[in-house]
Amino acid sequence: MKKLLILLLSAALIAAACSDSESHVPVTGAIDAGEATAAEEPAPTVEATAAPTVASGAEGEADEVADPEPAEDGEAICQSAEVAADGAQGEGLLPVDPDVKIGTLANGLTYYVRSNDSPGGALSLRLAVDAGSLNEPIQGAGYAHFLEHMLFNGTEKYPGNEITDALQSIGVEFGPDINAYTSYDETVYMLDLVIDEEEDSVATAFDVLAQWAHAATITPEDVEEERGIIRDEYRLREETGDGIVHQVFDEMYVRDTPYEARSPIGTVEVIEATTAEDLRDFYETWYVPSNMAVVAVGDLPIETLEDLVEEHFCDIEAGDAPNAPDSWSALNPVPTFDIATSPEQSYTYLSLDIRLPSWDPSTVAGDRELWTEEIISIMVGNRLQDGYEQGFLSQIDPTHWSAFSYTRGLRYYGTNLRAEDFSAALTDYWSLLLSLAEHGFAEADLQRAADTIRADLQSAVEAAPTIQDRQHAGRYASHFLGGGDIGALEDTAARVDALLEEIQIGDLTERYRDILDESGVILIAVGADPSDIPSVEEMQAALDAAEPGELPAQPTEATELLSAPEPVEPVSEGPIEALADEMDDAYEWVFANGARVAYAYSDIAENEISLRATSWGGWSALEEGDRPLAQYLATRAVVNSGLGDLSPSQISRYLDNHNAGVQPHIAETTEGFSGASDTAGVETMFQLMHLYITQPRVDEQAFAEAADIGDIILSLSQSDPDWQEALAFLEARHGEAFGWFNLAAPQERLDSLTAEDLLDIYRQRFGGVDDLEVIVVGDVDRDTVGQMARTYVGTLPARQADSYANRRAAEPEGIVRREVVLGPDNQATSVTYTFEAPLGVSPATQVATRVLNVIMDTRLVEDVREDLGDTYAASASIGQAITPEPRVTADVSASGDPEQMAGIEAEMGRIVAEVHAGEISAEEFEQARSVAGDDYELVANSDWIGVLSRRAYVGDDELPTPGRLIEELEALELADVQDLAALLFDPDQHIQIVRVLP
Repeated sequence: MKKLLILLLSAALIAAACSDSESHVPVTGAIDAGEATAAEEPAPTVEATAAPTVASGAEGEADEVADPEPAEDGEAICQSAEVAADGAQGEGLLPVDPDVKIGTLANGLTYYVRSNDSPGGALSLRLAVDAGSLNEPIQGAGYAHFLEHMLFNGTEKYPGNEITDALQSIGVEFGPDINAYTSYDETVYMLDLVIDEEEDSVATAFDVLAQWAHAATITPEDVEEERGIIRDEYRLREETGDGIVHQVFDEMYVRDTPYEARSPIGTVEVIEATTAEDLRDFYETWYVPSNMAVVAVGDLPIETLEDLVEEHFCDIEAGDAPNAPDSWSALNPVPTFDIATSPEQSYTYLSLDIRLPSWDPSTVAGDRELWTEEIISIMVGNRLQDGYEQGFLSQIDPTHWSAFSYTRGLRYYGTNLRAEDFSAALTDYWSLLLSLAEHGFAEADLQRAADTIRADLQSAVEAAPTIQDRQHAGRYASHFLGGGDIGALEDTAARVDALLEEIQIGDLTERYRDILDESGVILIAVGADPSDIPSVEEMQAALDAAEPGELPAQPTEATELLSAPEPVEPVSEGPIEALADEMDDAYEWVFANGARVAYAYSDIAENEISLRATSWGGWSALEEGDRPLAQYLATRAVVNSGLGDLSPSQISRYLDNHNAGVQPHIAETTEGFSGASDTAGVETMFQLMHLYITQPRVDEQAFAEAADIGDIILSLSQSDPDWQEALAFLEARHGEAFGWFNLAAPQERLDSLTAEDLLDIYRQRFGGVDDLEVIVVGDVDRDTVGQMARTYVGTLPARQADSYANRRAAEPEGIVRREVVLGPDNQATSVTYTFEAPLGVSPATQVATRVLNVIMDTRLVEDVREDLGDTYAASASIGQAITPEPRVTADVSASGDPEQMAGIEAEMGRIVAEVHAGEISAEEFEQARSVAGDDYELVANSDWIGVLSRRAYVGDDELPTPGRLIEELEALELADVQDLAALLFDPDQHIQIVRVLP
């Protein structure tokens, strides 16, 4: 849990830190795409529900709801009943945080309301509908998902696209997967907005939500127009190499359960045949008050929020309460096997999953069972890591073991592994799991898991006062739909602490044995061709060959990461005057070794500290061809190795008690670190950064895994459309300089690569400091950061000063077009036009860029997606870069029906030409300003990290503080955006990358 939090925070910072890299580079995580086993739809994770009953918010509270008082003057319909004010619920149910009010309108609609001032001045709304593809009348219908689309095509009050106009007028951004999702079990609509009394944004948002709940028009004409969009979404999700592999996983996970053959997106046959009547029947059956909940969390009094719910929802007719489908199914004790292949699958791996029982997460008993399984998961994961480092396992990649929810009724333990000999690796892995069952867990295992959980919960408790509106809203929607813990975090921590004190190691061992006995393993071999992976018979034989043996030794625990160096005093220090008007405390220390530490106090998120460190150079300062080795392999090898004299498992064990993490990265013109910690973990975060500079190492095991990643990237470059498109762009953009930008190292370079090579590349960029800029933002006092700076930054070794080099070729003249020919499994054709223009970076150009981005997005969605009706994904992405030369770039892209791509391109070209010619209306401009304004009103720690980072590029008078951006947005004129569009969107000067069928 803790490590996931840190990694997520670090990943977000890395993404921001790497803004000087090409926008076309696939996300590095794509390398590990095979290790993701989450559901296809972008739904939040919901804990498993009890079988066979589902305890939604409304049903779970029924016994506690008082009958409403008789109303006067015919107002009974607006009266509501609510849970007890102290948060108590029925016997055996988890308590509810008293700061959230849960009620039920007379028509049966449940609501959750909470007053919350984080981030402040904002509101998060959710309409949770307890119906997904499981509720459909036939298998493969996809009605729930199709209906979700239709709700954006018009309601009684907002016909056609007026609903989109209404949302954008109050600053709500609209787009695929932004405002709604559909899963097997549920459909949820989401609105996050800034409270603007002048625009009456709150009333408009509640009005839209209410219209979705009961007033969708669902006309035959709209259904026909939307059909092509959904068909293209199916093409993108299912008719690709990844989609083919996903379908095998989905079939295996849901086999012999009520979810079988009920993929949320449906089948092509049913998508093509769906009628308005089909969707209307589904809507009127399941979109009834008793089956829905409204969630409102934001910076308004709780009484006001409750009044708004009643005002907008009390007049909806109750309708008939539907009978919920049963999601329960028995565990299958028999192992099951399958293979998943596609020519686009660029590397091989083996997926191993074990289904877990279903529990009711709303109950004290169910919550206890879920925490018990989490304790076991942590203990198993730790012992697997020990086995990996001590040679018990023969897989290539480090071990992973975790629990995940696939649907509301299906939960699993799972892992993936890469290996040269899959049969041996599987036998080794299963043997170690059997060894744990044979010997049982030790008290040391439980203590380590308890340390991890307690540290996580303590950190969460301290951060609770600044939980954001969206987080609360998501939890409450999940509570209504599938149950779960929405109590005060202090109560959760106390309850789990009591469990950790009383639970017996023998009981945990017996529970683990029961899981292995009662649930057969699910094994899926994944690769490009069946000849590359073990067959079903070979997997069965490898599993049968496993037998228990000895357990790996418990590693010696580290009591410290390093002895603290003697602090050094800065050569200068003082406040950052440019931020005095917007920050309570902004300060900087400058040291003799060339390093600087800039700090800004922020209580936007309590108990959360963010760090970014940046130095000039990056892979542009290395040798031609070193980019993939530096960006992907060297940092990976170092991170997966130990530091100094400590092994990876010793570091991991130390971090069990210290909520901190740091990740090094090497980009085009910079290298540096991203980090995150809680308040107590600040020193650990600084120590990790210090060690990554002073005592990095590359272990042979980590080198072998990194070298395998190099082979995978080379394979991706030859068969994966995302990587092929990125490479096609880089070749078209840089021509003879392509060698500097190539994402894949050639085979001969990989074959000769050594651990020393990767460590040498790493040390070339991290062997000391000359201009390192460390930025710290968060809930920590200045004195603490100052001490960390003196101890762990000022003491870093100095190195000879260097900087980045401009390896970029001149932009090619005219229109350059490249084709990526898709493989036989892929029907997802698309086109991307990339534009580029020199432009200095300033707060004024930053807001103009954002407004133009919104305008282009809106045009593409309305004119390409909605009007043509053959495109699911149509969007623009406009950004600015400062190094190695200031510029603005834009990607304009669309997917679509292969037979309609010529028309889609023609429409894209028309939009580009019109915007280039200045054909932007005042209404478009104002609507885009409204959306951009909401961006600048809602400030996170990452925004202040970005502000302070900009000081390395520009003077303090040009820092993009939130206040400065709002000022520039208010001063922005339509002509400014038109000038930017004229500069950027030259129809005769850009690069086109198209994905085509063979």
